Amino acid sequence: MPAVRNPLTGLALTILSALGLSFLVGLPILFLPAPEIALLYLPFALFGIGMFAGRSSYIGFMGFAGATLGAFAGTYVFRILFLPAGWPMWPLGWEILLDVGFALACGLGGLATGKLGLRRLERLTANTPKVRRCRKCGAKVGLTARKCWDCKAYLPPT
Repeated sequence: MPAVRNPLTGLALTILSALGLSFLVGLPILFLPAPEIALLYLPFALFGIGMFAGRSSYIGFMGFAGATLGAFAGTYVFRILFLPAGWPMWPLGWEILLDVGFALACGLGGLATGKLGLRRLERLTANTPKVRRCRKCGAKVGLTARKCWDCKAYLPPT
């Protein structure tokens, strides 16, 4: 039976992968002959990054939140390090709005694949046994119970 991770671990993995990949996807901007093309290319690339990063989360909202936070941090750090003058063809002082827009594009990708992860989790748990029965009295007990709640008999290990 496959192991199920903690959902917060999936959120952390989503944030870290979106952060790293959104920083890396900005590097080609430095080598483009016309950096204005970046404003057309980045939202689509970040949507794909969100789809990739959102696969590690189980719930759609966690995929959205993790991909949005990670992409915002990644694009913000990229802009601070490599584009001190700001995004091309964008008014000065409003760069943060473009960073938020890019992060939301990435978050939408995380939302799309996070929902698919929830369906995968439901499929995994549908095939697992929910309870087991006591051999002595027949009462339903949990999978990890050591003693029957009804007759107090010890249960065999699972």
